[in-house]
This record gives sequence, C-alpha cells and structure tokens, in this order.
Amino acid sequence: MTIETLRQVPLFESLDTEAANKLSEFLVTRECEPHKTLFRAGDAGDAMFIIERGRVRISVQARDGHELTLAELGRGEFFGEMALLDGQPRSANATTL
Repeated sequence: MTIETLRQVPLFESLDTEAANKLSEFLVTRECEPHKTLFRAGDAGDAMFIIERGRVRISVQARDGHELTLAELGRGEFFGEMALLDGQPRSANATTL
C-alpha cells in the first residue's frame, strides 16, 4: 500500500511522511477471492483492515437466521478497528465481495 493510499483513510490523513512510512512497515497486503470470510462475529480482533481495492460487506446474523448487511465498504475505507480499541470480540462478519 502506498503512502498516498494510506492517507486517503481519514484516520491516517494527517500523518506526516515519517509517521506514515513507519505505519506502512506494519501493513500486510492480502489478496482475497470474492466471498472470502475475513472474520466472523465472536472472533478475536487482532487486526484492522484498509481496503485498497474491491469491496467488503460487513454483516450480522439476524434473529431469524438471515444475514443482515450493515455496510458495504470500498477503496480507502477501513474496518475492524473497534475490536483492537476495546479488546472485545468482533461484533460483525466481514466478507469480500
């Protein structure tokens, strides 16, 4: 991921070049096929994700058993940060589109 792409994420847009370069050292690129589950509600949260290209569906299972889409995210958007911040298990599912 380039520094320019990283800065498109509102959370990181104000980083100076040195800080952005240091952060980018921790980033791991994952290529995913469509319909790949990245995590499920209840999983431990050990990473956040930034979308460089493609789309991701964030969903939960409704009481009637159907999957309810909460959001569809695209380039420059991020998700999964809440589990890192609060230490709680994932609250939703994330699946590539």
